[in-house]
Amino acid sequence: MNDIRTRLLAAFDLEHKEHLAAIRESLRAVEKAPAHHPDLVEIHRRAHSLKGAARAVDLPEVERLSHWLEAAFIAIQRGTVPFDAAARDVVRRALDAIEDVVAWATRGGGEVDIAEVLAELTRMGGEGGGPEPVQRRPAAAEAGTAPPAAAPRPARSVDGRESAALVRIRSAGLERLFTAAAGLLPEIENQSALVAELRELRSEWRALERSWHAMRPRLLRGGSHDATGAAGISFAGDETALRLSSFERRFRALGASLDAAHRAHDRHLWSLRRWGSGFQDEVRQLRMLPAESQFSNLGRMIRDISRAQGKEVEADIRGLETQADRVVLQRLKDPVLHIARNAVSHGVETPQERVVAGKRAAATVRFEASVVGRRLVLRVEDDGRGPNREAIARHAVERGLLGADEAESAPEERLLDLIFEPGFSTAPTANEYAGRGMGLAIVRREVTRLQGSVTLAAREGGGTVVTVEVPLSLLSQRLAFVAVQDDILAIPSNDVARVLRVPADTLFTDLAAPTIRLEEEDVPVTPLAALLGYDGAMPQGNGAPLALVILRTAGRRVALVVDALMATRDSVVTPAEEVGIDAARFLGTVLMDDGSPALVLNPAALSPRPGMALPPLVRPVDESARRRPHILVVDDSITTRTLEKSILEAHGYRVTLCVDGREAVETLGELEDVNLIISDVEMPRMDGFALLQAVKGNPMTSDLPVILVTSRASDEDRERGLDLGADAYIVKTRFDQNELLAGIRRLL
Repeated sequence: MNDIRTRLLAAFDLEHKEHLAAIRESLRAVEKAPAHHPDLVEIHRRAHSLKGAARAVDLPEVERLSHWLEAAFIAIQRGTVPFDAAARDVVRRALDAIEDVVAWATRGGGEVDIAEVLAELTRMGGEGGGPEPVQRRPAAAEAGTAPPAAAPRPARSVDGRESAALVRIRSAGLERLFTAAAGLLPEIENQSALVAELRELRSEWRALERSWHAMRPRLLRGGSHDATGAAGISFAGDETALRLSSFERRFRALGASLDAAHRAHDRHLWSLRRWGSGFQDEVRQLRMLPAESQFSNLGRMIRDISRAQGKEVEADIRGLETQADRVVLQRLKDPVLHIARNAVSHGVETPQERVVAGKRAAATVRFEASVVGRRLVLRVEDDGRGPNREAIARHAVERGLLGADEAESAPEERLLDLIFEPGFSTAPTANEYAGRGMGLAIVRREVTRLQGSVTLAAREGGGTVVTVEVPLSLLSQRLAFVAVQDDILAIPSNDVARVLRVPADTLFTDLAAPTIRLEEEDVPVTPLAALLGYDGAMPQGNGAPLALVILRTAGRRVALVVDALMATRDSVVTPAEEVGIDAARFLGTVLMDDGSPALVLNPAALSPRPGMALPPLVRPVDESARRRPHILVVDDSITTRTLEKSILEAHGYRVTLCVDGREAVETLGELEDVNLIISDVEMPRMDGFALLQAVKGNPMTSDLPVILVTSRASDEDRERGLDLGADAYIVKTRFDQNELLAGIRRLL
């Protein structure tokens, strides 16, 4: 029985949304054109159908609300109740109550109080006589009771039994399954690399076979041949000949085994790709949920906020069936709520202001979710007053973000981008909904961490549009790998429009910034190394081909100059928070084939903000760069060394690497410009404590600051390091790049 009720409720969940959407559309039509006469018969039919469906799934509260909603529209049809703004407000609140009761019954949550809106509906419907009263079940009648007004029965059974089609598992276990599935991707890539190695081995064996055939006749000279003359060496009793004969048999057997291994590996790799890809897709689908899972109550929230502020707002919610990664939707919930609150508080006028402006009294706030390519796009737009360019420019000048002359000539795109600055607000006063200037700043920060972008623009015809774009899933990503100086970096391919090589002399360099003409658009060109703060000269523009990555974020394109274009492959990205790097600039890390990490860049941070000046394409070597602090990084782990080197160089430091304390001591004897040492403790040959003693015990290096970065978290180890003269002690398990950088700045 529980399974049947669950299925009925699932069907009713879809049906009631259709009825509510139709009634709300009729209300909007009346408000857009007051002279418009709604199809009251159709609305009456919808309410009646809703009542019957609610009775079938045993939701007496929905049945009762629908009954009196039907009665209210009968009264409106008869003309005994005017279909004015007050009546429409009661109808809207009744629809909200129905929506809430169904959500409570199907998904649980807090109980719903329908008494107030039911009383108002009863007054409206009672004036028109109302339809035939709702028939109660005999059992309830005999007991002399009616179902309570605020206690609908949820779909879940009390004893916890579920439909046979559903399985309840722990979310932590599901996340481990996702991680395991994602881990297959690099393994498949590694197997693909093994194919190339086997191919090289076969090629080498063929070369050896040719050499053997060339040497074989010389070895056979003076010896006797078998009947075929060349089938093998047959020096009976000759020890050398016997060994050569054995070598030839084993050599040929090795070749046959190598061929068989290559064929077998090809078959296994094909199966691994087939089943691994299928498994990955299935696991990805497990993470995919409809947008409704997070935004089903968005319409109700918008209407509640508008009523609290004395405004009339109709919420138009679309695309809730759009599916995306569960984690992505969860992290977008608060940003979307911030945007919706801003739309109502800042964008929408009061009914009186709208009427004076020639608009209908009720505003519309529309939310729409859609998928474009492999990205989730969320749009929140309103038909309110739109962005106030003058107020934004004035506030920007007051806060010192723009000069007075600059504010007057600044393009609208740049001005609107300032709205996302922390503390930026044009509201005259702050209230519980808006005015503090932090909402949109929080939105941008969270969207950026999701590898996405957020833009605000004026809506055609009046109003504001806020667009959020993020990847559909964060489980695994297609990455484009590029070389920048000595580092390998990765960029999510979703944000890469194309890659190409062009001669440097084909760029337009007579403009404010170098550009390249692509598809009838002038795209600015800038070195990726300069954006990341690397030292050294930029390309000199001598006509040699430039490797370009065309990045597209937030509707804008920029061409990044890199040293080399590498491979493109699916990889699992370890989030920035887990490895302690700056999430605003980097999404995380991926492991390369040699075990070293590559930093994954955040495209939103690379894309220039409107009005932002780009680093020049050609830059001479800055002699002052040679005087920048030089840091010696000592660690036996290639992963840790590479990660620390990437972080430090991205912040303008010069870095030299050593694998242990002994190499560090030798390097210090050769280099005279080392300003600081960052060392692990547990290393072969000479550990960090011994290195620390050697550095502090040498009069030539005793003043050199030393930071120990180690997994040893005990108080005893920390005290020992500090007693030996360490200037800072950072535990790897709590590693935070900001702590490390702050310590370096303090010591230098």
